[in-house]
Amino acid sequence: MLFECTAGSRAYGTTNAASDEDIRGIFAQPAAAFLDLERPPDQVADERGNTVFYSLRRVVELLAQANPNILELLFMPGDCVRRTSVEMQSLIDQRQLFISRQCADTHAGYAMSQIKKARGQNKWINNPRPEGAPTKEEFCHIVPWDPGQKQGNPPVRPVPLSLIGWSLSEYHAARLEHARDTYRLYRYGAQARGVFRGNVLVCESIPKDDESTRFAGLLLFNEQGWKQALVDHQNYWAWRRDRNPARWEQQERGELDFDAKNMMHTVRLLLSGRSILETGAPIVRFEGEPLRLLMSIRAGEMSFEQILTMAEGLVADCERLKATSSLAETCDVPRASQLLRELTRSWEARTA
Repeated sequence: MLFECTAGSRAYGTTNAASDEDIRGIFAQPAAAFLDLERPPDQVADERGNTVFYSLRRVVELLAQANPNILELLFMPGDCVRRTSVEMQSLIDQRQLFISRQCADTHAGYAMSQIKKARGQNKWINNPRPEGAPTKEEFCHIVPWDPGQKQGNPPVRPVPLSLIGWSLSEYHAARLEHARDTYRLYRYGAQARGVFRGNVLVCESIPKDDESTRFAGLLLFNEQGWKQALVDHQNYWAWRRDRNPARWEQQERGELDFDAKNMMHTVRLLLSGRSILETGAPIVRFEGEPLRLLMSIRAGEMSFEQILTMAEGLVADCERLKATSSLAETCDVPRASQLLRELTRSWEARTA
C-alpha cells in the first residue's frame, strides 16, 4: 500500500448524516508482474464501490488521461490521509505534470454526464420496476387470420398477445419471408412444441397440408425491445440493491424531480475544472460561499433549470479561460511513463 485516504463527501466538505464513507487507495506491484501472461489487477473494490484501491500503474495511466477522480487523490486534504509513503509523496511533488487544459475538458465532460444521469434515475423513482423480469410474451402482437371478417371491422390490426388470449405453447412458428421479426403461426394444440423454448423463438418447417388448415395468423415479436427491457430491469434492480436509500428520500416524497446529489457533483466538478485553469490546481475541499452553494443544491433549494443555467455558465467560463491558459494541452505521456518506472523502482528497492 502506497496511499489510503477518505474520499468523497468527507473530503469535499459536503458530508451529511446520510453520507457513506468512501475509501480510496493506491497499491504497488513489482515490474516483473507485468511480464506474466495473466495481467495483474488494475483495481480491487468492495461490492458497492465504497472502497476502491487502484494499482500505481493504473493511477498514472488515468492521471495521464486527466481523470478527475484520480487527480483529486494528489490534492487530498491532510485530515483525509490515512496512510502514505515516500513514493506517494514523490508523485504529489510532481503532480503538476498531470495538470493540463485537458483536465478542464474531462471535468466538464464528466459533469455534464451527471446532468443527464440526474433526471434519468428519477424515472426509476416514479416508475418502479416489478421484481419479475419482463417476458417475451409481453413483446408479442398477433394479427389473427379471419377470412370471414365482417365488413366495417378494421383489417390487419396487431393485437397484444395478452388481449387475444392465445397460448403460444399451442403453436408453431415459421418465419415470414422479407419481413423482420414477423412469423406465421400454426395451431397444433396439445401436439405443439411451442413457439418459445427457453429464451429462443424456434421456427418449424410446416407440412404443406397444414399450411391452410392450421394457419392462425401472424406473430410480431419485438425481440430487441424485450432484450432492452431485460437490461433496464437488471440495471434498475442493481441500482435498488446498491443505492443509499437516504439519498432518494426527496424524490420518493415527490419534492424533487432530479437527483440533487448528482447535480451538486456537477457544479462541484465544474468549479474544480475552472480552478485548474485559474490556479493550476483542482478544488477538493470546499469552504465558504462555494460550499454553501453546493449544500443548497444538495438540499434541493435550487431548481433543475437554475442549476443547468449555472452549469452552462461555468462551462463557458472554462472555454474562455482555456483560450488564454498557459497550461500544456495534455500530459507529457513519456515523462509520466518514466515517473511510473522511477516510483516502482523506488518501492521495489525499499521493500526488497
